[in-house]
Amino acid sequence: IAIIGAGTVGGILGAYLARAGHYVVLCDFLKDRLDIIKAEGLTITGVAEMTVRCERVAYSVSELANFPGVDTIVISTKAAIMPRLIPEIQRVARPGTRFVSCQNGLDNEEYLAGFFGADHVLRMVVNYAGAPVKDGHVQMAFFNPPNYIGAMTVQGEPLARQMAEMLSGAGLNTQFTPEIKKYEWEKAILNVGLSAICALTRKPMKDIMDFAPTELLAEELVREAIQVAQACGVTYDEGFLAHCIQYFRKAGYHKTSMHQDIERGALTEIDWLNGKIVERGRDMGVKTPYNFAVTALVKGTEMKSKAPEGH
Repeated sequence: IAIIGAGTVGGILGAYLARAGHYVVLCDFLKDRLDIIKAEGLTITGVAEMTVRCERVAYSVSELANFPGVDTIVISTKAAIMPRLIPEIQRVARPGTRFVSCQNGLDNEEYLAGFFGADHVLRMVVNYAGAPVKDGHVQMAFFNPPNYIGAMTVQGEPLARQMAEMLSGAGLNTQFTPEIKKYEWEKAILNVGLSAICALTRKPMKDIMDFAPTELLAEELVREAIQVAQACGVTYDEGFLAHCIQYFRKAGYHKTSMHQDIERGALTEIDWLNGKIVERGRDMGVKTPYNFAVTALVKGTEMKSKAPEGH
C-alpha cells in the first residue's frame, strides 16, 4: 500500500498499518518530513500512542515506481491538489492498481474514477482527526469509530471488504458498507457546518459554538446541505440536524483542517465542501445562499491581492 500524503490522515493510517506489519510506502513532497520519518519513525500521540518504523518513503509520486510491490494507492492529500496529482499517478499506475480516496469532500472518488475506472476506486470516510505537531509527529485528537469504506461498483466490493478487515485488524476500526455515499454526505455535511466559519474567523470549533451568531450560521449551513443531500436522494431522519449541532458542541477547541490550511497559507478544500453544496444545489434547484457566501469569502481569503505595495 502506498499512501500519498503523510500528514494527519495519511500519517495515522500509515502508522497503524506499518505497526501491524503491512508493506507501507509513505509518499509526500515535503522532504524534511520524510527524512525524519525515515530516520526516526512516525510518532502518533493523543488518542493513540506509538512510534513506528516507516523506512519505505517516496519523495515524489514518480518514485513509487521504485516499489513494485505496491498494488493499492491511498490518496490522503488535500482534495484541492488532486488535479495536479493525477498526471503523476497515471505515469506510475499499473494495470489493476486500486485507489482509495481518504479525503474530505464530495465526489472525490468519482473524480478518480474518471481517470482510473470505477471498478478500481474505493471511498473511505475517516472518522478520526488531529494535527501535525512537527515533522514526523502527529497528534491524534479524536477517533469516533468506525471508519467506513465502500466501493463504487460490485466488482470493487471484495477489495473494500478486504481493506476494512485489514484496517480493523491493525487497530483502526473500519467497516465495509454498501452505502458509502450516505456516510460521505454525512461527513461532508459535518465539515460544511464549521470548517469555513473556523477558517474565516481563525477560531476553534468551541469558540464558534459558544457565540450565538456563528452557531446560528453553522446551523443554516448544515440545513442547506441537508436539503441538497435530500434533493440528490440521500435522506436523513428528522433529528439529523439536531445531531449535527450536538456533535459540534462536543468538539472542543479543535482546529478544523481548513483553519489550519488558512494559517499555513495553503489552498483549502472549500470547492469540495461548501462549494460542492452550492454546485449540487444549483443542479437540483435548491438555493444555498449561506454556503455560497462562505465559499466566496474563503476563496477571497485565498486570493492574492493585485494591489501595488503600500496599499
